[in-house]
Amino acid sequence: MVSGRKDRVVISCVTFEVAKVVDPIEYYEATRVHLLSTSKDGDIYREFLDEVCKRITAYSKRTQIVKHISQKDENGDYDFTVYDFQSVMRELLCIIQDEIGAHGENNVEIFVNISAGTSEYSAASLIASMMYHDCTLPFTVSTDEYSVSGDMVRKVFFDGDTPVGQAKTCKQPKALSAYPIDKPDKDKVLALAIMKEQIEKGDSCAARMMQILNEKGLFDDYSKKDYNNKPEQKDIMKYQRNYIDFWMDNGWVEKQSKRRYRITEVGEEVLSIFGKSYSQGEK
Repeated sequence: MVSGRKDRVVISCVTFEVAKVVDPIEYYEATRVHLLSTSKDGDIYREFLDEVCKRITAYSKRTQIVKHISQKDENGDYDFTVYDFQSVMRELLCIIQDEIGAHGENNVEIFVNISAGTSEYSAASLIASMMYHDCTLPFTVSTDEYSVSGDMVRKVFFDGDTPVGQAKTCKQPKALSAYPIDKPDKDKVLALAIMKEQIEKGDSCAARMMQILNEKGLFDDYSKKDYNNKPEQKDIMKYQRNYIDFWMDNGWVEKQSKRRYRITEVGEEVLSIFGKSYSQGEK
């Protein structure tokens, strides 16, 4: 029997975290779990991986666990490690593509944990998720309670009275490859901020929005009818296509009634992230 529910897949890296890996798997009710680990039998990293798998199985024996453990070739080189950006990103892209190829892009939801694991994995997993943004969702996990108390922090992460942190020494910085990620259109974001203000004022009708956008230099060729001071129909249609349709297609706004809209959670995120920087510069 074919279920109408999509497969839910969670991808995560396992180093020194357990709860940050397991709890989201339970939250998303994962069908399959891909765990990336650079570990070997008997080391401390394998102990963490084994504990993660143990807890996943205790939660749900139906959840399939797929382990991606770094392997050495005949030359002693790893196929990937969670400490190398390029190789771990390659592994992530293969996992995502294999899931899509095996089950179809419309039949699988892929959740990517960017909070657990190494910094190299976190950077690679976020970029990989954005490359496959139609079927992947990157997520973060905040710590609710730490296993190391305040007193233990001083014992573990201090050298005498001097703060040291987890890393005592570091290797040289290694620049990451740059991959272009398009920013949202500046005009669309600035106009959305205006729409939000007008919604809060209870005056977000097309005529008022077109007037303000024209004054802000965000809507050209705006003209009014001589006899009733209302915008021309062609300009209303242009506003609809350029802004309302765009916002709705991207999930930034949703329609509540014939002339009423609301800013969605996605739209609020766009404004929170890009609104301030876009408004600081001139158009």
